[in-house]
Amino acid sequence: MKTRALAAFLAASLVLPARSASAVTVDGRLEPDYGAALSIQTTQTGNGDSPFAQVMTAGGSELDQAYGFIAGGVLHVFLSGNLMYVPGAELMGHWLPTDLFIDSGPGGQNRLRSDNPAIEPSYDLNPMAGLTFDAAFEADYWLSCGSTYFFTPLRAYFATLPTGGGGTGYYLGYAPTGGPGTLSGGTNPDGIEAALDNSNRGGVTAGCAAASGAGVTTGIEWAIPLSAIGNPTGCVKVCAIVCSQDHSTIANQVLGPAPPGTCNLGAASAVNFANIAGDQFFTVCPPPTPARATSWGLLKTIYR
Repeated sequence: MKTRALAAFLAASLVLPARSASAVTVDGRLEPDYGAALSIQTTQTGNGDSPFAQVMTAGGSELDQAYGFIAGGVLHVFLSGNLMYVPGAELMGHWLPTDLFIDSGPGGQNRLRSDNPAIEPSYDLNPMAGLTFDAAFEADYWLSCGSTYFFTPLRAYFATLPTGGGGTGYYLGYAPTGGPGTLSGGTNPDGIEAALDNSNRGGVTAGCAAASGAGVTTGIEWAIPLSAIGNPTGCVKVCAIVCSQDHSTIANQVLGPAPPGTCNLGAASAVNFANIAGDQFFTVCPPPTPARATSWGLLKTIYR
């Protein structure tokens, strides 16, 4: 009896633990839990390189690196870089948005339709109608963060992208720059979190030539419960895009990256990522199923 109990205890103690999400604070800063970068920018930014470093404001938009992991029923995505802050009198300042498209299951839209949700004038998906993703990517969900005129805290948005169109979308809420990423004042049934730290001074420079986004540790961070994206059990594909305030044009800052020499892509309706070399998306996978490290030689030695 004791021998069987000992065997069960040893087998259980040798199960490899999954990474926990509880250690990650959503604040726009890279943490060790993310591991290695899943995608690194290779092209200068056509939206200007920020000449100053502040948690709230930046003089350009860039996507330097993409990180991600799935743990505790949550998809964590970190995009190092900046959101361009456009200043204005009193509360007129705003950030240009960065969009996140997620392919988390069968179906979705490989080519964006013209009947997707229009949440606010500045967060309307339909100016992007015609945007075509890589052949292996069909967007099921859209998330975006930035802000609108008269409202400077980071604002976040969400929409579903069913194959037949007519999805639902809503304003998730707002959060202060620098975190925490808890969103307030919107509709957020699944508890999505978002945060921005705009203090990056590294990464790519301005232009269209080759550059490296490696080494940047601040930017945009999302924590997306899997319940918000269809409860996927496998890998999730993500496409990150810097776009104009009305989402009608796309910069050259995409992850996965466009090839060096690619300038701003222009009208979203005319962009076809399938015609651009490489994958303009990255993949986040759940940790392997915990394996039982059953060293029978060790067990036999103990039982002797």
